[in-house]
Amino acid sequence: MTTIQAIDKNKHNNLKVSANPTLLQSEGRHFAPLVVQEFVAASQDYPVVFVKDSDTGQFKAIALLGLKPGENEFYSPQGWRGNYTPEALTLYPFLISQNKDDDSAILCFDSASPLINETQGQALFEQEAETPWLQEQGERVVQYVEKSQMTDQFIKMLLDFELVSPQSLSLTLEDNEEYTLNGLYAIDENKLNQLDDDKFNQLRKTGALTPIYASLISMQRIHNIVRLKLATK
Repeated sequence: MTTIQAIDKNKHNNLKVSANPTLLQSEGRHFAPLVVQEFVAASQDYPVVFVKDSDTGQFKAIALLGLKPGENEFYSPQGWRGNYTPEALTLYPFLISQNKDDDSAILCFDSASPLINETQGQALFEQEAETPWLQEQGERVVQYVEKSQMTDQFIKMLLDFELVSPQSLSLTLEDNEEYTLNGLYAIDENKLNQLDDDKFNQLRKTGALTPIYASLISMQRIHNIVRLKLATK
């Protein structure tokens, strides 16, 4: 049974959303979605890489948060352990449901979220009218969807220019514990350097070079994840 529901003043007039300072929904998730507009900021904390949906074949950009599934080294009950917070995590429990037939969009929420209640937090409605807070959240989600569409275009250009390659990360921690991360994709710096002038100029003119170089530099941030993991042992 799906827990995603369209917001309805008749059904949800009494609902409120609690604050979420720890980003509790991210516990146990080893990556978070990113949009291309976040690459520079996110690259200061996380490896910015890509994953491929095994069902659709579609690539998505992510911030890597842990060394294996089920581990998020940036999550803590005391608060987020990174300087930058991926925007997708701050939108929870809201999302947009899009109708592919007519491009209409409906603001929805995860009704199973522990943030949803009737006693404390930000109200969704006041006298059956959307509160300014809910309107703001809806605008943020719509803006994020637009950014996601731009990110899809960015990734398509990378794929068209054959700049995305499988990436396997092998690490050995100080206690000799070994980790191998498979299923990741990264921008191939060698292929980038081999682009002809026309394609390179296309990347420059579309503003793609800045997020590309941010992603390349971010690969050094794997050491942030290792550092946080060792600090909690």
